[in-house]
Amino acid sequence: MKASRMAVLAVAVVFVFGPAAGYLAGFRQAPVDNRAIAPAPEASDGFDALDAVGPWAADRLAGRSSAVRAKSWFDFHVLREVPASNKVVRGSDGYLFLGEDFTKACNLTPGFKRGLDGLARLAEVIRQSGRRVVFTAGPNKSSVVSEALPSVVPKGQCALDGIATQQQILDSYQHSLWVGVREELTKSQTYWRTDSHWSGVGSAVFAKALAAKLDPRLAARITTTPDSVTKTADLNVLLGLTETETPPSVQLSAGGTVTPRPGYAAYDPLKVLYGVEKWTTTPSTGLIGGKSVIIGDSFAYSALGNLRPLFADGTFLWIGHVSEAQIFAAIKESDTVVIEIVQRSITPAHPFATPAFRQKVAAALR
Repeated sequence: MKASRMAVLAVAVVFVFGPAAGYLAGFRQAPVDNRAIAPAPEASDGFDALDAVGPWAADRLAGRSSAVRAKSWFDFHVLREVPASNKVVRGSDGYLFLGEDFTKACNLTPGFKRGLDGLARLAEVIRQSGRRVVFTAGPNKSSVVSEALPSVVPKGQCALDGIATQQQILDSYQHSLWVGVREELTKSQTYWRTDSHWSGVGSAVFAKALAAKLDPRLAARITTTPDSVTKTADLNVLLGLTETETPPSVQLSAGGTVTPRPGYAAYDPLKVLYGVEKWTTTPSTGLIGGKSVIIGDSFAYSALGNLRPLFADGTFLWIGHVSEAQIFAAIKESDTVVIEIVQRSITPAHPFATPAFRQKVAAALR
């Protein structure tokens, strides 16, 4: 016990006095916390200037960012604490979960199926225009890796009941244009432990399910090779941690070479490019032909490495980072449309699930 107290004291001393010692030695701190460094206090502000001294001095202490990271590491690994904000929830076996999964499971489950039904009606509007279309949900990590959930979660039993109800709805949902993937994702490690998204293995499950729905012959030709991606994942970043993770991963191929359209970048799993992506895959024989558009969120984006090889001429639009006009134009220009919405965003109020949006799409496709 005495040794552990001494360790805590040592960390506290380093955290409190280390940055000041570095400042006296001549080191200076770059911006941290994703904001500008606090400005210097002005004498003209009178006594109000005293309020600015603390932030100004703290932001200029050398090694502050290192001290903040060290504290985050100590809180997580030694004290086994996560921030009380519940942005991140700690599970078992090294799994972290997005806190929003639990609050939304509690609050939004009553409208979940109606949200899916709204997406189905949007897909029907697109199909009636003569286009091939499918829709799907990117399952929440909490709905797939349920065995690693902690016994105590934000919103308590209400959240756990909501997760179970939504799992049942996803697994039993019936519609000719629906692509369900949750059950298949539970059969192996398909999500990062420290990220809120599926891994390369999970995105491969998604891509194969899409191929099977759109062209079973293409699905039968897909090959997989082991892949490796290492990064500091998003839930670690939210906790202020810098540890990296390398989960099992695979790369899909249908025998072609993916080339970004001029002005667009090759897919990089370590980068996030919001907005629009365009590519071609050659030779195109046996692929999903014509022009295709994938309209989705971060789940679809993180799967692009395994989705691109399936489409001869593809476009990706990131919902929330493109305009409605861009979406309508892309659907009108496409022969095949894929709609993906992350599970926690599916409600009757989601723009894609509303009658007003359907009417706009229908008008654009006339």
